[in-house]
Amino acid sequence: MSLSTSNITSVEQELFTELTAEEASVIEGGAYLILHNATAVKAGADFGPSNGDDLKVKVNGRQVFGTLDDVDTGETARINKRVYFNGTAKVNLFDGDPWPNDDDYMGGFTVGSTPTNGTRTMRVRGSGSTYDVTYSIV
Repeated sequence: MSLSTSNITSVEQELFTELTAEEASVIEGGAYLILHNATAVKAGADFGPSNGDDLKVKVNGRQVFGTLDDVDTGETARINKRVYFNGTAKVNLFDGDPWPNDDDYMGGFTVGSTPTNGTRTMRVRGSGSTYDVTYSIV
């Protein structure tokens, strides 16, 4: 059986029309940020009896991780989240507070869509806390 040009075009159209918008964006140059974990080198943003941070992580303004358990100095929070982005992704860490819009900013960083070929670790500081965030780009 031979395929004509019109049959090939039809097959290509069927393949690409079944992609989700996210899958199509990846083909066009997007990437996934995988946030593996965040280790508290110094948890110091919270003042009070617990002294640990209530870690929240936002990527491009959207919260992707939050814990109600205190993260104390020396502890590692397992994030294990995969976030799709196009262009760049801004990762920000916060110490969550019970009042809306009153979270303490603990630092952040920006990544591009170039694959990391393994994990990377970025140190962030702010509001008395220091964290090492391990991530990869695929």
